Amino acid sequence: MALAALGFAALVGVIAVVDADGTSSALGIGAGVAVTIFVAGGNLACALACLARRRAEILALGSIAASALAIDLFVLSIWREIDDETYGKLTAIAFVWTIFGLPILGLVLAVRPRAQLARALFLGAIAASIVAGLIATWLIASTGGGVTPLSPFGITSIADASLLRPLAVALVLLSTMWFGALAAGRLEQSEA
Repeated sequence: MALAALGFAALVGVIAVVDADGTSSALGIGAGVAVTIFVAGGNLACALACLARRRAEILALGSIAASALAIDLFVLSIWREIDDETYGKLTAIAFVWTIFGLPILGLVLAVRPRAQLARALFLGAIAASIVAGLIATWLIASTGGGVTPLSPFGITSIADASLLRPLAVALVLLSTMWFGALAAGRLEQSEA
């Protein structure tokens, strides 16, 4: 599934670049597709590594599906110039879960917490990532008319701006707890 999604994205991305109207348009399309593939590809790589190590298998399978969907919907929308709000929201939501799945899978691969501090930071980082993903999903789903596949994060009107502060808090907690869990896990390993 992962290889099929990447192969499809590469084929359609190349077609979109070749089919672009001008040189700068082709460069913009190529850069957008490349960034999308790098983020989703990182998630795919972590998910496949989790599957190979038999860790967080259900999450890994869900991340593969979200990443494949995000990549393929995005490149298809660029190539076919799809400008549908629902399609854009679906693309953005798939990409959000690709982004927030990546730190969870990376942490699952990097840390096997046994001590209380490492476990608390590990679970806190996972919870913060899930909360941030849920808030971002709600913001995208509830926004009115400003999301298109060609600019999934170019939201012009936010339906519930009061959720931006909790989203920012979740992002801060995610980043600090993620690195804290990594450091505590390494300290735990060195003491063992």
